[in-house]
Amino acid sequence: MASEDTIIHAQLEVGDCTAELSVNGIPATRIAWSPTRIPIENVAAAQLLIPGTNMLELLVEPGATPSVARTDKRELPFKKMWAVARLVRFHDGASGLPEEGEILAEVKFRWEDASLDRQTFPQSTAIQVEMGAAFGRWAWQDAPELVQGDALREEANAVLDEVEAAIRAFHADRFWSLTELQIADVLRAYPAVTEGFLRSDLATMFDHYRKMKDPVMARDRDAQDFRLVAGDKLLHCIDKDWSTTFKLRDPDDASAVPYTIMLGRIGGKLRIVR
Repeated sequence: MASEDTIIHAQLEVGDCTAELSVNGIPATRIAWSPTRIPIENVAAAQLLIPGTNMLELLVEPGATPSVARTDKRELPFKKMWAVARLVRFHDGASGLPEEGEILAEVKFRWEDASLDRQTFPQSTAIQVEMGAAFGRWAWQDAPELVQGDALREEANAVLDEVEAAIRAFHADRFWSLTELQIADVLRAYPAVTEGFLRSDLATMFDHYRKMKDPVMARDRDAQDFRLVAGDKLLHCIDKDWSTTFKLRDPDDASAVPYTIMLGRIGGKLRIVR
């Protein structure tokens, strides 16, 4: 499974619909189709794979906000739409198009028959794929299930506060400590990546954001829509508009830079694991 010249991507491709792709219950990517948006996206997925049986899921026309993505039921009139979710292994240098990789798993949705004039959404389609030993068992797999509520939300925001403080102070060692579980998994999932490279990359990132007086965008708690994923073992820090709750501010144009954070309870504390 582990190879320095290949990489496994979760790939989502859509036509005239919105869809979300998840691997083992962990959201990997979402595309809301528009004529001006590239309708295909690849996301490195090795850190989402687990030993043995893995689940690739395609959720078509999710609910209005992340927390009701599966439960916000509504009927939609017919229009031609389609979506495909894949796990694809690519060799280094490949373009990322499906035909240039080895498709490990693929699940499709298609609505072309106008005789079915209405359907209820969201619709979920999933497929299982065996990945052998993958990259070993992750700590979050043995974490307890989380319970949604105000207490969990406040605990999660306290973690985000710590991350924000480390970035505002440009304290690389503190930031590394807060993300060390995630970093350790990245090093295991991507053999070509070294700790030295990641530390250098972090230093470069901090140098870039030092150009900005305020490198972290303010969080609006009223906009937060945290959701439980991965069998309720992870908390996805996301807002109602589907943007990441934690965002940096680009020094070049002050635009929001998304920063995905998923938390699991490891050793009794919420920790950043993805």
